[in-house]
Amino acid sequence: MADNIVNTYNLFIDTSRGHSADSQGDNFNLNLGHAGVVCEAGQYIRMTLNNFSMHKTFTDINESNNKFTVRVNSNAASANGTLTKRNNTTLNALADDFATQMFTALAAAASFGGTLTSATQVTPSSTTSIGGDSDHIISFLLTFSTAHGITDAVCQFHLEQGDSYEILGGDRIESITDTTSSSIDITVPSTTTVKVTCRYPAQRQTTDFVYLRCIGVPNTSIESLGLMNPKESHRADTTDSDILAKIPVNLEYCHYDAQSGREFFMNIRQKAVTNLRLRLTDRHNRPLGRAFNSATLTASGLGTKQSTLGNLSFSAVIRVDVVQQRHIKELETSAVVEKTASRFENLLSQPKFGKDGYGSGVGR
Repeated sequence: MADNIVNTYNLFIDTSRGHSADSQGDNFNLNLGHAGVVCEAGQYIRMTLNNFSMHKTFTDINESNNKFTVRVNSNAASANGTLTKRNNTTLNALADDFATQMFTALAAAASFGGTLTSATQVTPSSTTSIGGDSDHIISFLLTFSTAHGITDAVCQFHLEQGDSYEILGGDRIESITDTTSSSIDITVPSTTTVKVTCRYPAQRQTTDFVYLRCIGVPNTSIESLGLMNPKESHRADTTDSDILAKIPVNLEYCHYDAQSGREFFMNIRQKAVTNLRLRLTDRHNRPLGRAFNSATLTASGLGTKQSTLGNLSFSAVIRVDVVQQRHIKELETSAVVEKTASRFENLLSQPKFGKDGYGSGVGR
C-alpha cells in the first residue's frame, strides 16, 4: 500500500477572538463553511498539528488535584479539606500548606474550637530544593492549643476527588464508599498533637501535558480508558480516541512545534470535514484546572468567564492533507515468453499466460 498527498491546507486558529455562541477559548467550535475539506473515493483526510501555543493560565494545584477527606474517632465524624489553589516553588511550601489545611479539616471533624499552635518537624525542609538531598516525603507534627479530642484519624484521597494522591504522595482509594482505609499515616502522640506522614514522594503538579482533542471526528487513533475517564478502573483496556496531540507544559507557556511533521496526526474516516470541535483537557479528560465534566468556564482565578472573556485560549496551526491511497487488489503477472517454435508443440501459438489453449477457440 502506498499513499500520495494530492492537496494540502494550513488551518490557522486563534481561539481568543470570534467565539460562536457555543464556543470558549479552550473548547472551540470551528465551522469551516465553504472552506470545508472534501476527499474522493480512494482518498482520506489527515490532520497534523504543526504548531500550538498558549500561556499557562491555570495553577498547578487546582480543582483536579486539591481535595482530601479526614475521618476521626473511628469514623464518628468527617470533614473535607482542600489545598490552596496556587503554584508551589518548593515541596516545603506544599507541605506547609497541607499542614494548615489538614489542621482545618481535623478541627472541623473533631468540632475543635481552638487554634493551631504550631506545625513543626515539617519535611521536606525549607532548605531542600527539588533536586536536593531528600526523599521528598511530606510529614509534620501539628500542635493544638488545647486538647483536641481526637483518638484516631484517617486521611483519604478518593479517586473521584481527583489526583491529590499524586500531589501529596499517598494511596488512592478507588471506592467512594470506602470510609475506613487511609491514604497516608496519621498518629496521635498526645491529646494536643497529631503526627502526619505521607507514604510516597510528593510532586508539585499533575498536569505535565495539555491534550488537544478533536471531538466527534471518526478516526484511526486509539487511547487507554484512563485517558478518557479519571474514574475508569480498567486501565489496560483501550477505546477509540479523539486526541490529536499532547503539548508539554512549561513554567509560563504550553508550546509545541512539529519536528518531522508526523509526531501527532489523525487519519479521518469520513470523506468531508466541515466542522471541528477543538477542546483542551488534562490527561484524564478533565477541563484544565477543573473537575471532570465541570461546566465552569474558569480554570484559575476569581472570575467566572476566563475561557470566554478572559485569557484561557490558544493558537494553533493544523495541517490538513488529502491523501490518495492505492490498494493493490490482485497479483498481476506478465505473459509467458514463447521460447519454442510452435511447429514443435501441440499448443496453439500465443499461449494464454501459461495455460493450454488447445481447443479453446480463437480469442478465448
